[in-house]
Amino acid sequence: MRTPISWLKDYVSLDDSLDGLVESLTFAGIEVEEIETVGSDCPGVVVGEVTSVDPHPNADRLRLCTVQSGTGKTRVVCGAPNIELGGKYPFAPVGTTLPNGLTLKRAKIRGEISEGMLCAEDELGLSGDHDGLLVLKTNEIPGTPLSKVLGPPEVVLDLEITPNRPDCLSMIGVARELAALYRLPLTLPSSSITIEPGDPELYPQVQIDDETACPRYVVRIIDEVTPGPSPTWMQKRLILAGIRPINNLVDITNYVMLEWGQPLHAFDRSNITDGQIIVRRARQGEKLRTLDGVNRTLDSDTLLIADPKAPIAMAGIMGAAHSEIVETTRTVLLESAFFQPSLVRSTSQRLGLSTESSYRFERGVDVGMVEQAGRRAAALIEELAGGHVLDCTIDAYPKPATQGEIICRYGRVRRLLGVNISSSAIQDYLEALSLKVEKHTESACRVRIPTFRGDLTREVDLIEEVARMHGLDQIPSPAPRVQLIPDADDSAMRSVISLRKHLVGLGLREIMNYSAVSPSLLDQLTSEDPSLRVILPNPLSQDQSVLRTSLLPQMLESIARNLSRQIQRASFFEIGKAYHLDGESGHHETDRLAVGIFGHVNTSHPLGHDTVTGETLYGWIMGIWEALSEALPVASATFEAESQIPWEPGHAVKITQNGAFIGHLGLLSPKVSQEWKIHQPVGLLEVDLSPILRPLGKASTINPIAVYPAISRDIALIVDTSVTHRQIIEIAEKIVPKELETIELFDIFSGEGIGDGKKSLAYSFSYRSLERTLTDDEVNGFHKLVSDALVEGVNAEIRDH
Repeated sequence: MRTPISWLKDYVSLDDSLDGLVESLTFAGIEVEEIETVGSDCPGVVVGEVTSVDPHPNADRLRLCTVQSGTGKTRVVCGAPNIELGGKYPFAPVGTTLPNGLTLKRAKIRGEISEGMLCAEDELGLSGDHDGLLVLKTNEIPGTPLSKVLGPPEVVLDLEITPNRPDCLSMIGVARELAALYRLPLTLPSSSITIEPGDPELYPQVQIDDETACPRYVVRIIDEVTPGPSPTWMQKRLILAGIRPINNLVDITNYVMLEWGQPLHAFDRSNITDGQIIVRRARQGEKLRTLDGVNRTLDSDTLLIADPKAPIAMAGIMGAAHSEIVETTRTVLLESAFFQPSLVRSTSQRLGLSTESSYRFERGVDVGMVEQAGRRAAALIEELAGGHVLDCTIDAYPKPATQGEIICRYGRVRRLLGVNISSSAIQDYLEALSLKVEKHTESACRVRIPTFRGDLTREVDLIEEVARMHGLDQIPSPAPRVQLIPDADDSAMRSVISLRKHLVGLGLREIMNYSAVSPSLLDQLTSEDPSLRVILPNPLSQDQSVLRTSLLPQMLESIARNLSRQIQRASFFEIGKAYHLDGESGHHETDRLAVGIFGHVNTSHPLGHDTVTGETLYGWIMGIWEALSEALPVASATFEAESQIPWEPGHAVKITQNGAFIGHLGLLSPKVSQEWKIHQPVGLLEVDLSPILRPLGKASTINPIAVYPAISRDIALIVDTSVTHRQIIEIAEKIVPKELETIELFDIFSGEGIGDGKKSLAYSFSYRSLERTLTDDEVNGFHKLVSDALVEGVNAEIRDH
């Protein structure tokens, strides 16, 4: 939130240095993201009054203007859409150097001489707005230095307000914090109004159909207003806070929103049928054209402000175009209300429409301050727009909110903070924050919580406030304490640590992602039923609206991001949770492991820096699984061909264990790769962690070291292309003699000399005895036994070398 320091000083008399102020805010939990100096002394720029406006003979969008600048009349060519006869604007004569570095010269524009320039906000360094001239509503005569009207350059703090502190989304909220930190009084602005009788036909009526969605609605009628430019001081403050001035009536609502944190809306009363306000839900498919000129289709979750004929605003977000304030507006219906935060948030996100108003309503405004903020705006309209506040204010507040109460125990404060703070100091800290302390004893006090501090609900919240006021830098950092629980089972944690070490040892780097993802991301990489997803009720954004059912989408997102930044190779892993709906228990969580590789992850590979083939990468991702299986170890797993999204058929497998599916691995399909603009093979692996981690808590069995030599025998089998490596292994394992130590597939070949529909699988069998040295005759006998079983089991033909 952009916060001009000069504005804060209206409410609290700050006398600290800029560095001291920033440090105080930071240690109080309000982060200062940026410090900006806005504006300049603008030497040479003066107040200019336009005394004539004529069409440009050679350009439809330009005007020939005469400007009185105090030293005479000057001819200026101007293209601003908001220039008016008699208006006052910043004028820079020839020879003036503007804050952006431009030095003005006498120029010919489309054949007409221009001897100076009327200035917009961006040309004066006030903002980036170039939509029109900065209108000066001032009594200063032409030729008055602009610095006298606008004042010197302003220091603006850009504050990061956390979601739990919506009270600080206002100048008064921040000033209240500073008043507490510096032990200074807080001065609130005047909201005194004069109530006058008016035409009863102008009086409003309010009907709230959904009191949960709108627990409070205050409306006032201000008659005989005169729309026009706001005073220069108000325009400048709005500009410094990042809001473009429009006219005095709209500017006042924005000013009070920034001042009090309460969004307001001003309607043209003449456009509201019978003066009747109805707060209701939208009908499914109902249409509304908003102030930004967009026709929007609404649903039943949208809360509307309507009259008997049509909607006039989306509650808390934006008004309808037909009810806006215009030059001919004479009677204003001023709204100040509280709308349910979750309802405003969901509508704003669904429509992709975020405003200063919705930003505050989404986080929660102070329901107890709704009427006061409206009264403050009415007072400003009375002062600056000549309005008369009629005696017909309606405050629809059927169930007034009550202030909460929390018991604060002094001993508990001291134990949690580790600081011996006196009981009286604790009371002083709380009262400085406008928290009323009452009924205190030697050991505790009762604290009444004002409605603007909805974040305070527990005793520990009060203790945190005491810590902030005492100074977080004054609280010691004791050494951490470890509590030993003799019978605690920490095998799951130790298993994950062990797994992580194995993965790092294999050369992989760990990444971490949020558990919330977008539905479209899951759709690209999973073929699951969307109804099994856990949908978040109030997501921060559409990109984080469901809980992930797989780790692969974000793994691929990380790979694509690295490739787009010219990273040539990488090997990642992530250990995290996936979530699914469960008809019985609501939802269940599973711990998953995902691995993703691309490029030359094996830097010592003989291919050097040549392109990595899919076959090679498939071998590497399979090798990662096998290395992990051996190191942990993982119980024997089987593989079946995988062809579903997002896998490449023929280069992907399902992993099963004891007949249960636990994961899959392989290459990303070319179709998905193209969608992600990936032009090289990508290897992926995802498995359920339960069967992997289960053995890690068990004692390992140590096998004796072999002291006798091994003897190898090779065999090449010609089989049908449908025969899998798994079938070969299963047959060999059924008749395997105890001396068969390893089986290794070292070659696959198909083509000329093999025959159509055939392929050659070459294996190396290693035999060893733990008791003696085997003879060639014994090994030949073992090998023949295995070979005969393979020939018979898969109808194989032994290939001659």
